[in-house]
Amino acid sequence: MTVPLSSHRRLTVSAALIAALTGALAPATTASAAAVTSPSADPTAIRTRTPAPDMAGVVAALESAMANGAPGAMARYVGPDGPRGRAVGVRDRESGTAMDTRARFRIGSVSKTFSSVVLLQLVEEGRLKLDTPVNTYLEGLLPDDRITVRHLLTHRSGLADYTDAMFNETVPGFEAVRNRVFSYQELVDLSLAEPRTTEPGAAYAYSNTNFVVVGMLIEKLTGRPVAEAYQRRIIKPLGLRATAYVHPDTRIKGTHVRGYLHPDEAGAPLVDSTQQTASWAQSAGAVISSPADLNTFTSALMRGRLLSPATLEAMTTVTPTDGTNTRFYGLGLRRYDLSCGTRVYGHTGTVQGYYTYAFSTRDGRRSLSALANTSNRGAANTALGGTLEAAFCGKRPAPASTARSTRSSDTSAHVPLPAERDLPERH
Repeated sequence: MTVPLSSHRRLTVSAALIAALTGALAPATTASAAAVTSPSADPTAIRTRTPAPDMAGVVAALESAMANGAPGAMARYVGPDGPRGRAVGVRDRESGTAMDTRARFRIGSVSKTFSSVVLLQLVEEGRLKLDTPVNTYLEGLLPDDRITVRHLLTHRSGLADYTDAMFNETVPGFEAVRNRVFSYQELVDLSLAEPRTTEPGAAYAYSNTNFVVVGMLIEKLTGRPVAEAYQRRIIKPLGLRATAYVHPDTRIKGTHVRGYLHPDEAGAPLVDSTQQTASWAQSAGAVISSPADLNTFTSALMRGRLLSPATLEAMTTVTPTDGTNTRFYGLGLRRYDLSCGTRVYGHTGTVQGYYTYAFSTRDGRRSLSALANTSNRGAANTALGGTLEAAFCGKRPAPASTARSTRSSDTSAHVPLPAERDLPERH
């Protein structure tokens, strides 16, 4: 069944809008990143057959996340043959209830892609322009008129991430904000009290502040709370029944996963971090969802159900986030280039007690969402990321047994990169 399109998708995108969406990023995009605008632009999509997902490998990644400190973990893969879910461990340590792929959880920074979609829809509707200074719409908010809307969505504004100081001490920092309700302005003020990280547009520097300002833009331009924008523009059109933005309510209603935060001190007991306002994150990370809904969201986005082709092309035009030439960022969207040549688009998420991955191939035909119910344990986050390789690249061929082949050389090419951090972490 075709998901109904919201009214903004019926708008005609002008040539000027197409140029405004895509032109400013083109010079900054690497040659390898530039060929991402459509499935046909990726030569691997033509030359290779889609590998079957290695669900045993997915389970191994989930079990590795548990071995590195998560009480439980789960993943849900959707491909041409339908959905496949896997779960290990528990979603509630006290009751011992098993992890459940139908359960809801806090998705952290995957919320940024929701916020980016809404803002890009407003661009399509002519309510703002990507390369216009933020202060044009939020007069006097930022100390530098050079910071544009595009800089926010690409993490190139130079605005300091207020969470660095907020969570310098993991558990005390969390407990100080667990039940607090912030205004957007208070969060921006926390950022502006810190030195800026770069000149506007100079370099990628991940900052939750950027998407707090995106939330402010959404509310200023629509005149309504960001929760209503998510509901009207994404949640209702896609039928995301388990997805909600409940800020500042502290509860996760219905069947849900409990989150467990690792303290800074080795050996200290885990902290149940399930109930919180998530007000410190808001439009940067306060959405609640489920594996099935995240599969639907990332696939629908890549299939063009939420944005016009020109806007989606701009969103998936990326620049590197590190020196590996495998990880990139577009407009509120990550791209990971996997070992088999497959490129996947989506976002990672960290909120106290939860790590999330939600990614899809560029054609939207394959998607994966994965969760581990812990945080401040980077090894668990890195292990969870292994679900992407297993799901999208399939089973690895056995290494050839030759005189020139050694154990170290066989494995060195597949050592996972440390997970990208969405929040400060000690471990």
